Amino acid sequence: MPALKWNGASIKRNRKTKSLRVLNLALLTLGLSHGVAQAQPIVWKAWQYQQELPRAMALMHGASCPGAAPAEVTQVWLPVQEAKPVLEMFEQWHRHPLAELLSCFAVRWVENPDALDCQSFGERRHQRCQLPLLPAEAGQRHIVIRDVATASASPRQMVIASDTRMDVFAHEVAHWLGFVDEYPMSASLAQHYCRGSYDHPSLNVVLTDSVQMSAAELKQLWQRLPWRQAVGDWRLLGELQESGMWRLGSPTGTAVGLYASRTCAALDDVYSWKPVARMTAMEYHDVNYWPEVYLQIADGLDR
Repeated sequence: MPALKWNGASIKRNRKTKSLRVLNLALLTLGLSHGVAQAQPIVWKAWQYQQELPRAMALMHGASCPGAAPAEVTQVWLPVQEAKPVLEMFEQWHRHPLAELLSCFAVRWVENPDALDCQSFGERRHQRCQLPLLPAEAGQRHIVIRDVATASASPRQMVIASDTRMDVFAHEVAHWLGFVDEYPMSASLAQHYCRGSYDHPSLNVVLTDSVQMSAAELKQLWQRLPWRQAVGDWRLLGELQESGMWRLGSPTGTAVGLYASRTCAALDDVYSWKPVARMTAMEYHDVNYWPEVYLQIADGLDR
């Protein structure tokens, strides 16, 4: 059966002349086991939502995201009964700044969410699901819609509730892009991240074991900043002391520099730093502030 496809409006990058691929949401009507719905009732549902949400559910033929590699497609595991609020959120997603960095989606309709084999873990009872993936889908990202109290994201899987607000969804997308929380991590998570045990370095937070450095050490810190290209001089990262040491922290009024974050507040001997002074969406998602430098870092400052 031909796939149903969502074509959103084309978006031009503000920072570059290249166009962003048109936002697409393909409604894949694969008759899989484990509670994934069969084609006929889904066609009816898709048509119903297409009438209500024209931007999100344009009825078309063809493959999802023409020219996209499989790894660029994000699968959305969507229970039939929960479709409308989720699609309403996605209908607005193309307007969000992070949509430029995550724009290709494919819906997998789910009739029985319990069949996805999701288990809770950790202090905040985050969920992870054992999805019935095809071989080509193993390297993709997956968004699972579940009845959860707290949204969460691992490197390849995000679990959110059907009524999740867009600012919460964007915060989780940012985790996928390489950003970490700027609010105080729990003691156990701080031990993992702030001690350097994360799988990958973060884009928005760097760690030090002191608030003072020599000039040579401060230059080395400047060189390893993910946002170094936005900081024209290493001396913008601190204040020179009478002792000849530099106290970390950018002077007031520096647009992009080095500012204390609360990420590692649970530990006494690790200090965390972010690029901007203002509170961002990585500290409180509802402020919905995404600094330009964050978008540049995620998109690649050298491209």
